[in-house]
Amino acid sequence: MNQSHSFYWKEEFEANHLYYGEIRVGRIVPFEMGDIRATDLITKVEEGIFEWKRRFSLIGDIPKRVRELPMEFEGNYQADYWMIPSVSYNGNSWGKGHEPKGWERDGQPWTFAFHRTSIPGATCSEGNGFSVSLFGKIHDNYRFSCSLQARADRTIHQLIWPEQEKPYVYAARDLYEAPYEEELVITGETVFEVTGYLIVNGIDTPKHSWNRLLDISWRLGYHHTEPDYSPEELWNLGIEFAREQLYVEDGIFKGFTWGLAWNKEEEKWKQKREAPYEIGWVGQNASLANSLLVDYLKNDNISSKEKGLSVLDCWAKYAPLKNGLFRVRFDHIIGKKAKYPEVNDACNLATTALQFFDAFNLAERCGEKRPKYLTIALNICNFAIEAQKDTGKWGKCWDNDGICKDDQGTIGAFLLLPLVRAYQITGEKKYLTAAKRGYQFYFDDFLANGYSTAGALDTYCIDKESSIPLIKGGLELYKITNDGKYLNAAELASYYAATWQWSYSIPLPKDSLLHQFQYDSFGGTSVSTQHHHIDHYALTLFESWNDLAELTGNQQWQQRAHAIWTNASRFISDGSLSIWGKKRPRGGQDEGICQTRWHTSMGRYFGVSQWLVAWPTAFRLEIIRNSSNWLKQDTKYY
Repeated sequence: MNQSHSFYWKEEFEANHLYYGEIRVGRIVPFEMGDIRATDLITKVEEGIFEWKRRFSLIGDIPKRVRELPMEFEGNYQADYWMIPSVSYNGNSWGKGHEPKGWERDGQPWTFAFHRTSIPGATCSEGNGFSVSLFGKIHDNYRFSCSLQARADRTIHQLIWPEQEKPYVYAARDLYEAPYEEELVITGETVFEVTGYLIVNGIDTPKHSWNRLLDISWRLGYHHTEPDYSPEELWNLGIEFAREQLYVEDGIFKGFTWGLAWNKEEEKWKQKREAPYEIGWVGQNASLANSLLVDYLKNDNISSKEKGLSVLDCWAKYAPLKNGLFRVRFDHIIGKKAKYPEVNDACNLATTALQFFDAFNLAERCGEKRPKYLTIALNICNFAIEAQKDTGKWGKCWDNDGICKDDQGTIGAFLLLPLVRAYQITGEKKYLTAAKRGYQFYFDDFLANGYSTAGALDTYCIDKESSIPLIKGGLELYKITNDGKYLNAAELASYYAATWQWSYSIPLPKDSLLHQFQYDSFGGTSVSTQHHHIDHYALTLFESWNDLAELTGNQQWQQRAHAIWTNASRFISDGSLSIWGKKRPRGGQDEGICQTRWHTSMGRYFGVSQWLVAWPTAFRLEIIRNSSNWLKQDTKYY
């Protein structure tokens, strides 16, 4: 963009047109609805940012029932790339799921409720050298929706009052329900004024030009929040939940279950043993075991030490393979009916290596020698080097013979992280070389697509989780090499991850469970384009975003990290929490919070999942044990 130019509005052809120099970027579409008039007030906030107020009023005295009062900005281009944060990334063409795809379905444009998007009703598109974003301001009594539409050589951003979701409500991963529509009554006395924010800027990096949208929406919606528990309380609740509720002995297996589910027949919470016993990902056996070792060091609790070592020793005895791979789910080892075919995925393998690096040091501090732990971690790293393609790419998963069974998506990038740690421990450059090559491949792929993909094994779609190794890996490589390109890459990937984070507090339906518990959506993060609910997986970014704030001077990242921590402390039971008549054990927490018209098999709209899973506890404990000042210790525990 020419720095000598600025954006300005010009009224022509009975509409307000936005110009940049001689280039017409787009226009505000005039509102026409017979006996309802609309008047607009556009105020420049700063260069390229405009507050747009629209007031609807009735002509005459006869009340009018309406289902669609829009604010529309028409971009003077066909979009090269577009996004609805946490909902659609260039139409969600990547993947095999049934999430909303494309601009429309059955000939009707998609319309989504504002609370389904991480920025209220936000839409963003790129074209003709410009990035245009529009989002709405929350009004207590006026709920709204958004839509993004393609028409020939135009792209139309819409905010729509009252709320609607059409042509269907996306209600679960494979389920669509009837459309939802509200109705307004406009009378002569009605003062119906709504507000949107229009953001326009040039494109520095194609398919990644929405950073300013993230900055402005965060600034407008930011408010300080406090967690429900102190770190010390969370530590004690987490250790108790892991040791007393999740720990299981099943034949030769000693470890942790995926979590607790409600048993209707016995009317109590029971371990979900039909789910996999898993080293990382959902089960987080290695991380939980390491936290028990830290609990022994911190509190001299011999039960924590014994259970922690028994879990690590069990996996170390039965799961390693001669080729360096590690069997990441124990179900197959003990011949149990398994939910998934046996493959060893990059996310689980990376977690295994990182946690066994930690476990080697922790066991020694506990007075126990476990050289095999270090061997396991290094063998996984050595396998990763052998399995890496010339391009730097890894597969998503391998069978026990080391044959790649899926090479798609960003998930292979998780292997960057243990390779960097292996270099830091051994000083062997082969690990750093492989990490650099891998990072370059996956970051270039991310740049080209405008999204990252397939972080989990139960979905195959665009998601937030798979951006995590691009953030963590970039920061670690920057610390080693002092090459600014890695820091810049980590921040760009962080902006993408931030498109999944709620920048505002949803005004929840008053008859909902979330309203009853005064839940604040601010800081929470949605899962993927297939799973439209908030979970706590972004906890794994807590330390990275604090580091990013320190390294860049951009305090937004520290604020976002704090908001993640606070949001993820909600709905943790202190032993007295009861939801829908089901009293929860101490430390138990839901995996999912349904902040929109989305439900799980056990949850409801604007409710919770009723699934007390292991991994949020593991992530919180890991953060606390790695943050020495929180526990008033002089050193970290790994």
